[in-house]
Amino acid sequence: MKADIDVLIDNIESNKSLVSALTTSLLKKIISPKQNIRLHRTDFVNGYSAGALGTRITSPFFKDNFPKYANKESAFLTLATREKIKWTKKDGKNLKIRNVKLKEAFLNTLDQIETFKQAPEKCLIYLFFSLIKLSKTNEDLFRRTSQQKIVMATNLNINTILSMLAKHFQIKKSSRLPVIAIYSIYEVLFDKFDRYKNKKLIPLQVHTSSDKHGFGDIEIYTKNNQSFEIVKIKHNIPIDEYLIFDVIKKMSSIDVDRYYILTTFQNSFRNSDEEKKISDVILNTKKERGVDIIANGILTTLKYYLRFIDSYDDFLKCYTKNLIKDAKVSTEIKDFHIEEWNKIRENY
Repeated sequence: MKADIDVLIDNIESNKSLVSALTTSLLKKIISPKQNIRLHRTDFVNGYSAGALGTRITSPFFKDNFPKYANKESAFLTLATREKIKWTKKDGKNLKIRNVKLKEAFLNTLDQIETFKQAPEKCLIYLFFSLIKLSKTNEDLFRRTSQQKIVMATNLNINTILSMLAKHFQIKKSSRLPVIAIYSIYEVLFDKFDRYKNKKLIPLQVHTSSDKHGFGDIEIYTKNNQSFEIVKIKHNIPIDEYLIFDVIKKMSSIDVDRYYILTTFQNSFRNSDEEKKISDVILNTKKERGVDIIANGILTTLKYYLRFIDSYDDFLKCYTKNLIKDAKVSTEIKDFHIEEWNKIRENY
């Protein structure tokens, strides 16, 4: 059982819902020893609502104690956990979980509880022990990163910062990094521009589609909670007319003054013809709706905004702070993202 739980913990960043679902199941077995916890839905004969218990108890508990690995609402909203499939070893083979080893570990654990009458309390204790151990490892990395004394070169300039960020954006699974970079430049400069007087920069939301409820990756509201400026960020994806049309469609349901579409894709557009076509669409949208749509590269945008910063080190500190902050509440920022950023800072 320990080996199976270890597999679940080792894969928690790619499938945190299974750990929460197992926690809910073990809790139910402790509360109601006669309940077959593999029957996780009320539309099964003799089943129960694992989703309701998870939403009421497990999700708030994880948010308080293990926020990095907590689902925003419930672990039972993913396809892997909500489908009408019994969590038996036979039926569970049909669960939509690509990692076969992970799926087997989840089903094996439930089978040990139900078929071989293993104690759910002991299983739950080991699960929490593993989560605490993992969380402490994360906290050690966060603390080292925050306290790391980096003596930046006296010739630190805009090109150096852009080079550092470009290197950071190149590592795997890095789509969240450009979002944090743009958000950090907004944080540093927000009070410096009259444009943002009496406006508020909305905290970054968890980036996963099931958790995301806003219109863009970064949002600025008026004091009356009306959308004012929205930034949509793409990683290694060229800006094309379909992205622009999608933005125009979104604007039909909100009032917004300016909408940015930024990308890390080299040169931002596939070719000059595509760029010309998009420029014409943007110009027509400005004439018809009075809304500015700005399509640009992320590094180009950062280069422009960095000119207004008094101390470049302020931006680097803010970016580092936001990396850690994001890593504490989501699994999109991995340990290796922070470790690589530490190396980049040291090298420069």
